[in-house]
Amino acid sequence: MAATKDAKIRAFDKKSGKVLWEAQLPVPGYATPSTYSIDGRQYVVIACGGGKIGSKSGDQYIAFALPARK
Repeated sequence: MAATKDAKIRAFDKKSGKVLWEAQLPVPGYATPSTYSIDGRQYVVIACGGGKIGSKSGDQYIAFALPARK
C-alpha cells in the first residue's frame, strides 16, 4: 500500500495489520501497486506521481524485487 502523503510504500501482515516492510518513494504513489514475475522472481511496481492533496509531484515508476522464496 502506498496511497499516503508521506511517500512511503508498505507491506502489511494481512492477519495482524503489522507493518512488515516499508520503503521511501521519491514522491507519493497514489496508484495501485502491481506485481509481476520474471524467471521465477516476483516484483512489485508503483507509479509515483504525487501532486494530490498538496504533495510534491513527480513522474517515476519504482520497482522492488521481493525476497527469493526459501
